[in-house]
Amino acid sequence: MLPARLFHETEFAGHGTASETICLALRSAILEDMLAPGQPLPQSELAAGFGVSIIPVREALKHLEAEGLVAFLPNKGATVMGMEESDVLEYSQIRALLEEQAAGYAVQNMNRVHLARIEDAYEAFVEGVSGPNGPVKSGALNRAFHNAIYAAADKPRLLEMIDDLHVRLDRYIRGHLRIEGRKTTTDCEHLAILNACRAKDAPLAAKLTRLHILDAAEISLEIFRQKQKQRGVK
Repeated sequence: MLPARLFHETEFAGHGTASETICLALRSAILEDMLAPGQPLPQSELAAGFGVSIIPVREALKHLEAEGLVAFLPNKGATVMGMEESDVLEYSQIRALLEEQAAGYAVQNMNRVHLARIEDAYEAFVEGVSGPNGPVKSGALNRAFHNAIYAAADKPRLLEMIDDLHVRLDRYIRGHLRIEGRKTTTDCEHLAILNACRAKDAPLAAKLTRLHILDAAEISLEIFRQKQKQRGVK
């Protein structure tokens, strides 16, 4: 049985297709742990809950399959996809390497407009994550800060690979920001990266980015292990 609030919190606002709206709702539910790994996603139940036919539901599930969030299993149908600890670690290491490169390229190309956007994104993270809905917005605001830097790299295929990794890892990496005191550490690390951008120090910005991601990944892995224990997964 799927949680009722999955359907109650979804509005078909008239822009975008039904499959896009359903895809967004399911993606958010998965990333926010409303739908845990292994949760079946019966197409008939989803269609009835969203008040649509099977077709947009199937399209949404296929899109989420491409993102690595849903799997179609034999005799079970669509199911929320989970990761092993080794998967999270490997993806995190790859992400750190790619984002290190992106930061280095970005600083080499950075101009005043890029820097102003990065500073705005930094302030938005500092203020937004401190607010009442901070934990919910933390992932998007953190991503916006890093993306504001990487935009200057002018490497669209590299950024596409980074975005794909982030979608796959988001539900595992955002947890570290909910730990008491971690927000202050993250602000300091972001500021150090921002200052390296201001100084046009590409090697330093690249190094700080890699260390920042690996540090956060280690904390997120510990949270992942704790959740696995709570679910009785060995």
